Amino acid sequence: MRSTETERMLRLRDVARLPAEVLVKRFEEDFGNLVTAAVADATRRLPAPVRRLLDGLEWHLDWADALVWAEGELQVSAERMTLLGDPRLRRVEGQLRQVRVRLHEARCVAADYRRQDRERLEQGRLLTARATALSWLSKALPEEYAALFAARVAELGIPPLRRHTASRDVFDSIEQAVAQGRLQVTAGPEVRALLELPDDTFRAAVADDVREQNARNVLLRHPLVLRRWHAGLARLCELTVGPARASSATALGRLPVDLAELPRQEAMQIINARRFFCAVQQRRLDCDRTVRALMAEIVRRERADPVNTARREAGAHARLRLAEAHPG
Repeated sequence: MRSTETERMLRLRDVARLPAEVLVKRFEEDFGNLVTAAVADATRRLPAPVRRLLDGLEWHLDWADALVWAEGELQVSAERMTLLGDPRLRRVEGQLRQVRVRLHEARCVAADYRRQDRERLEQGRLLTARATALSWLSKALPEEYAALFAARVAELGIPPLRRHTASRDVFDSIEQAVAQGRLQVTAGPEVRALLELPDDTFRAAVADDVREQNARNVLLRHPLVLRRWHAGLARLCELTVGPARASSATALGRLPVDLAELPRQEAMQIINARRFFCAVQQRRLDCDRTVRALMAEIVRRERADPVNTARREAGAHARLRLAEAHPG
């Protein structure tokens, strides 16, 4: 099952004239529109609201992903133009330099947000020393705490806590959320058939999706398929490193050979392999964004669940009663 773009894609000249709220809708329609906006931001002057949108908290990670996407596209285009003597090479090389400068800035912005998160967390620890002490007390006296907690849970009429094994990774977390109904999705026969494919056949489906950059196999983005999609993309990267002359399975790197010194057919094979490698990396970004969005939705629903809110209140109540019983 494939989904193709029906909306007109953004052009570079469109970005500066559209308000930020319209751009957000276009970004949500297709990630390619965000890539276009990121290139426009790197190569021309944009209104301040659009700049604030791109490097703001909500979109800054996707903005960095879009710049990585654009860097790969422009680098391979420049390599091909160099080989063929294309007169557009100077313009593309200039865009590539500008995108790389902005990518460095985007990574600095992301580092700043992470630093701010750490500082807020540290400040929270300083402000909740009493809560930490209460937590230690509940662990030191687990049986008393459990009895107080159970009593409060009974008073509030909270349903019993569903036991499940600890998540090993984000894919476990997503699959458990589906199994427990915290993510409302259905697994139809097409999804089940995809999950039952042998590894080689599944990887071929992933490769087909990579080659069709303007169409997407929506089944690969199903929450229950994400684990296999992620693994299939990682394996394709490993298989393509050699033919693409890439520096690693996660980075294209600069060409280690002079294509002009190779026979034209061999040189074009390397260019095509590098283009495919970049397309795989772009799909990996797509997979990571899908996982990130699902995890954010799981956390949002857990925090909004009134049962979880009541259970947190019961825990706080039990710790206070425990402290009253053991003031020392």
